[in-house]
Amino acid sequence: MTHPFLQTIHNKPLLADGGLGTLLYARGASTEIVFEQLNETRSDIVLQAHIDYLNAGADVIETNSFSGNRFRLANCGLDEQVSDLNIAAAKIARNAREIVGQPAFIAGAIGPTGQLLMPLGNIPAQKILEAYKEQMEGLLAGGVDLFIIETMSSLEELKLAILAARSVSKLPVVAQLSFSVEGHTLFGATPEDAIKLVVEMGKHAPDIIGINCGAGPGPLFDSLLRISEAAKVQGLSPDKLSFSCLPNAGQPSLMGGRYQFLSKPEYCASYVEPYIHAGARLIGGCCGTTPEHIKAMRSALDYHIREHEKSPVEKKQKSKILERAREPIFTSGNYAVAGEKGSTVKVKEQKESKTEERTLAQRLQTIKDGSNKDKGSKFFVSVELDPPKGPVAKKLVHAAEQLVKAGADAINVGDSPMARVRMSSMATCQLINQAIGAETIIHFTTRDRNLMGIQADLLGCQALGINNILALTGDPPALGNYVHATAVYDVDSVGLIKIINQLNKGLDISGSSIGSSTRLTVACALNANAQDRKGEIERFKRKLDAGADFVMTQPIYEKSDLTNFLDAFGECPKPLLIGIMPLHSFRHAEYLHNEVPGISIPEKLRKQMEKAQEQGAEVGLELAMELLEEIRSLCQGVYLVPSFGRYDDMCKLLSKIKK
Repeated sequence: MTHPFLQTIHNKPLLADGGLGTLLYARGASTEIVFEQLNETRSDIVLQAHIDYLNAGADVIETNSFSGNRFRLANCGLDEQVSDLNIAAAKIARNAREIVGQPAFIAGAIGPTGQLLMPLGNIPAQKILEAYKEQMEGLLAGGVDLFIIETMSSLEELKLAILAARSVSKLPVVAQLSFSVEGHTLFGATPEDAIKLVVEMGKHAPDIIGINCGAGPGPLFDSLLRISEAAKVQGLSPDKLSFSCLPNAGQPSLMGGRYQFLSKPEYCASYVEPYIHAGARLIGGCCGTTPEHIKAMRSALDYHIREHEKSPVEKKQKSKILERAREPIFTSGNYAVAGEKGSTVKVKEQKESKTEERTLAQRLQTIKDGSNKDKGSKFFVSVELDPPKGPVAKKLVHAAEQLVKAGADAINVGDSPMARVRMSSMATCQLINQAIGAETIIHFTTRDRNLMGIQADLLGCQALGINNILALTGDPPALGNYVHATAVYDVDSVGLIKIINQLNKGLDISGSSIGSSTRLTVACALNANAQDRKGEIERFKRKLDAGADFVMTQPIYEKSDLTNFLDAFGECPKPLLIGIMPLHSFRHAEYLHNEVPGISIPEKLRKQMEKAQEQGAEVGLELAMELLEEIRSLCQGVYLVPSFGRYDDMCKLLSKIKK
């Protein structure tokens, strides 16, 4: 007999709850314990979280058992309480259902063990299988209605968890992988690989395969489309296999010592219908989503069921929604510049630094001190390039060459932005310098270097002629594709600025002589749109006091973003470069506004991009040029951030700016 959960989800899409761990964290739970301990020590706050999600309209709630396996519990000395903690997790969820008095399914949540399987690690598969069985037997004893295996990065571990679930009961199994914005897991598995696993497992395959965590609504939609298409290729009909999609509330931002997620409830709700049309039957939220997000998604789901589920125009509507939602929102990494095919890059001899040459800081200060009548010819323009994901930089160097020919004064190079692994920013700057002799501004983070490494690399920058440093703390590894990587953070960006100025005096951080002074110019970052403006102003003052030579802002989209900050702060005493990232499409605008920390796009501009439709890229460039004209008198230059590697567009924009 078919399980009630499978019968129900076949008849209509179901709504899961949102992030449980992040909700408990936001409500004061300590990160120094595993949250499963709360099932015994603070069952009241776990119960209230479940009640809040049920009242928001969730059809499925997950037990507080994500890390309830023997391996993870051993970190807190609780490995002998696996059964008790998982039974308690299920009972608390069932109790919440009884209190609310509404029908809902209790899903036993199972996360990864955190162990590496042999041969990568030293844990045999049998041990992992036994750990999952132990946890699932506890959840089963507590009375769960189904198992939801989630946030998996390893296909091998996911398979073991599914087999464990199939061996202990006949309950439905939802299996979910965690894909990054690039569409792969930490161990390189793709959406297509997930479908291959389903086919290989045959009768043991999960009832629902899907995605959770890893990224926000937009990127996960792209991965969902790939899963759906791969299933069609394998001949798996919707009757044989259903999909799930539970995104994060965008990307986290560290504020006041706690991680906060940016995506608002209405933005997450806007993806409900695209998810359904892409084949998802179970929709919900993961990290950062709250009862408010689930309430908004409930309204969107109810509207869809009421208006479209049985409508004769559903297919037409589905086509329109998918076409719009397929608009790209991410950088492809392919540096698309005109004339690439016939271009050759000539390697220039590197010039030795001459002490009489003016530093970038001095040149920018001259622009700041100069008269407005001559400002047009001196307006400084840099263009940001991300290093390649592999060891070949030919396309990037070609892009830099074309940009410099179009008038770029410098190329600034990211340092594994968004905590995603790319070629060393120092190596990338050196390749650009060697090939075309262009001035570079290196993004330099303290995330990956201890105090010795910071000073060693800064001395290396000076020796290589990479003289301009943008001092950054760096995105935490939890944001990127190596979530288990260890961050260093011996100092933050303020400390880094102090170290650079100490080296410029001929001393290392301990006060010992380094033989001769460095001649490094240091920039600091400014987030003019920071939600905590008071905190940003205080931090900005500390950066300036530490010795920053010039300032580079996060991308802005209207003049008031800058003027409102300066009204609160006062006149900026240092040269100012404003970040400009041209929009490419309506979906691109929505993604940046709702999912990327530090970026806010006015509703008026987002509506203009929505009306632009297929002319989105052209309209985005026009809006960028309009903004540049408005802010030109307020700054000494800009740095342009291309979308999707469209450096041909940046070349057009550069020529307009220089004219």
